[in-house]
Amino acid sequence: MSLPRLFLALLGAVAFVASAQAAIDIMEVDAAKKVITIETNAPTDVVRYTLDGRDPDFSAGVYLAPIVLPEGGTVKAAVFVEQKRIGPVVSKSLPVNPSELPNSAEVPVTQNRDHRTYDWVERHNIILALNKPGASQAKVVFIGDSITHFWSGEPKSSRVAGALTWDKYIVPHAPLNLGYGWDRTENVLWRLRHGEVKGLSPKAYVVLIGTNNLNTNTVAETVEGIEAVCAEIRTKTPGAKILLLGLLPRGERPDAMRQKAAEVNSMLVVSAPKICDRYIDLSARFIQPDGRITRAIMSDFLHPTDAGYEFMGKAIDDALKAWGL
Repeated sequence: MSLPRLFLALLGAVAFVASAQAAIDIMEVDAAKKVITIETNAPTDVVRYTLDGRDPDFSAGVYLAPIVLPEGGTVKAAVFVEQKRIGPVVSKSLPVNPSELPNSAEVPVTQNRDHRTYDWVERHNIILALNKPGASQAKVVFIGDSITHFWSGEPKSSRVAGALTWDKYIVPHAPLNLGYGWDRTENVLWRLRHGEVKGLSPKAYVVLIGTNNLNTNTVAETVEGIEAVCAEIRTKTPGAKILLLGLLPRGERPDAMRQKAAEVNSMLVVSAPKICDRYIDLSARFIQPDGRITRAIMSDFLHPTDAGYEFMGKAIDDALKAWGL
């Protein structure tokens, strides 16, 4: 066989193997509860999925457990080899009441949006190992996105922005950091429902989540997502206190996104007595008299520096001490 023909034959063989490995099926295993599972013909396949109607790409979360869609919706999934999709996208839709469209901020889902910084699944597995009974003596659990993730503490992050203030204010309270870069409320809900606090008995939770929802959700939807996170914490650890922090301001100068964050905080003032034990809005501490945010306080006008974490650390420390923690 000539070299060109041999090359084409090899390409065909590779394509056949990839196609065989990419066989994927989405099944509804419980019609009453609207539970969906995804299966492939190779247990080692990495399946990524979405619930927002778009075809999954590398930023989509990995399928790790059956998907629960009590209000209906559409699942799209595909097999990936590293960053490349292999084979077709398959989908399955469950009936949705047009008058009651689900709020995406309340539908648990995994994510991979910050894949250049860390591995979401790897961090999840590390946390599952940390919170096995007897493995962690955490008294205070921090729940959040990259603002929490990059502060400091265990599990360790490759990026640490506030080690001094973490050691000064937070370490004395025996913390566990369950912050994940780029997480939204729906990602936190997935984590809470899939074992991340199962083996823990903390005295309190510190919750700061929702700023990433502002990219995709309305103010009201974001608030509902935050409320759902607090409710889930109550379900998982009924006796623990919840310290809820308002969204931090963002952007160098006032803009539409910062206004949305302020509106979320205004709504949380009203709902806070029902969903948490204390609510603190630290927005004013980050904003200069002329409305600007400086890089000395927030390095990218979103993530605090150690100087910015000073405001958060002192407020959290005071609140925990007031509870005798």
